[in-house]
Amino acid sequence: MNEVQFEQLFGYQSDQAIVSHTDRGKISFVQFKYELAFVANELKKTIVKTGVTKVALFCEDSYEFSLLFFAALSCTQSVVIPANNKRFTQQSFGKETLLLGDWANKSAFSVDIPGEYEEDILPPDYFTAEIQLFTSGTSGEPQIIVKTLQQLLNEIITHDKKWPSRIANITILATVSHQHIYGLLFKLLWPVVSGWPFVSKTYVDIVGLLKDASKWSPSVWIASPAQLSRRISSWPWELGKSLTRIFSSGGPLQESDAKAIYDLCGVEPIEVYGSTETGGIAWRNQLRGKQWNPLEGVKVTEARGGLLQVFSPWLPRGFICQDRVKIYEDGSFDLQGRADRIVKLEEKRISLTQIESLLMKDSYIVTAHALTVERKRKAIAIVATLTESGNKILENKGKSFLVRQLRESLSRDLDGVALPRFWRFVNEIPTNTQGKITRDLLMQLFDVMPAAMAPQIISSEFIDSNGKVEFTVNSDLPCLTGHFDASPVVPGVVQLDWAMHFGRPLLKAGSAFSHMEVIKFKQLMMPGDSVILALEFNQEKNRLTYSFRSVNDSGIEYSSGRLCFGHV
Repeated sequence: MNEVQFEQLFGYQSDQAIVSHTDRGKISFVQFKYELAFVANELKKTIVKTGVTKVALFCEDSYEFSLLFFAALSCTQSVVIPANNKRFTQQSFGKETLLLGDWANKSAFSVDIPGEYEEDILPPDYFTAEIQLFTSGTSGEPQIIVKTLQQLLNEIITHDKKWPSRIANITILATVSHQHIYGLLFKLLWPVVSGWPFVSKTYVDIVGLLKDASKWSPSVWIASPAQLSRRISSWPWELGKSLTRIFSSGGPLQESDAKAIYDLCGVEPIEVYGSTETGGIAWRNQLRGKQWNPLEGVKVTEARGGLLQVFSPWLPRGFICQDRVKIYEDGSFDLQGRADRIVKLEEKRISLTQIESLLMKDSYIVTAHALTVERKRKAIAIVATLTESGNKILENKGKSFLVRQLRESLSRDLDGVALPRFWRFVNEIPTNTQGKITRDLLMQLFDVMPAAMAPQIISSEFIDSNGKVEFTVNSDLPCLTGHFDASPVVPGVVQLDWAMHFGRPLLKAGSAFSHMEVIKFKQLMMPGDSVILALEFNQEKNRLTYSFRSVNDSGIEYSSGRLCFGHV
């Protein structure tokens, strides 16, 4: 039976204990119980009225999420927790699923909590619904994974036993979302089971997190490797000394990043290895050892093909992962790369993991991620960050020289078809809100404008945050049709598309278009015009400034403006 009692779930010792720090102020346990009772009562009425048995929950605020989550667990059969609330995600659920929280749909369920308490409304006695989570989509399409609340609690109890000495009466702050299993476990369930307050927002501003960590000291930071790697030494890291722990999950943390975080705030990051399918498997502290150590109650073995097999108290049966493994006598283990990242090109099986490993042994590369893209034919593409020496080569000798050097190095170990054809060098690898590197985000870096829509390129040059593209407006561009019959011109919206397209190599990884500023169209751009597109990217403000000027007459400016970006 999957029933979890109210008393099993919530560990707050008094009604005055703080559950969450929210935009509405501090939420006490007695207030939380009332609000949960009200939401559960209203949701139950809607469930009875609509007859649905499944809900899909997306909510940016962790406290508001918690009310809807626990209410739904008490009165539905299935609670689906998607990674996002995009239109395609919403449409995939169908009409039989009730939407809860933040959706672009007027029929989505939400309630306004009244200010007056009604003592006869009581919170649910037990929670029984199944929980449907989604894999991160790092190596393919996201898959649905079904969990029970009891499975998640079993893992939480293990974590609570593992790190009890310095984690008492603390506040949980997170830069990861509760919409993924790691955030759900560490940001929400662990604090409510242990009776700790959690901050309802998901931080995007590390400076703000450090200030709040000091304000609500002692505190714990729930982070991801990508977030820990994006650090600026001038941030007030001395405030981070109020942190008792920093946890990281979602991918391997670079040892250099672990050491840098320790040097800045005196906290050794703890990495947790696991997946949506398995939950937590192991942990490590790279400053004390590189091997992974299984969590208490977890047994790891080597299955056929050298794959990691996991048995744990929060799994109904053993699970074979797609990670290759080397297990040591003391039970610790090393990961040897993914086995499921095999692609077939021209009848040859190619390991993307092998390509990445070879590149990261090169003195020019820090991190590398391989994927396949399809243009006229399928080929290997690489997104990579560069070492200092790699950046110097890029700046002084150009991208073509650097790529040629890397391909020559790879050719010693790889067949020609396995050599990457497409390359993107970025300051940061793009990640989603869970700190995951997904194929969808990497593919955005390889957006290619259809040939029919592109002008005739004469030359292009990109150095650091500046770019320059020289082209001729050819007369067969389809965008010229209708603008105007007697005198065709390049529409303003097409010029914006060109600025976005050619400026993409300068952008921060994972940048998402936000809005435009100071857009000006000054001169008609016509077939036969020779044009220079000048680009300049402001890293600090995440702004791309562009200007189209005539090659023949530097006094003519066709258009200019600024494209503004946020982060995916």
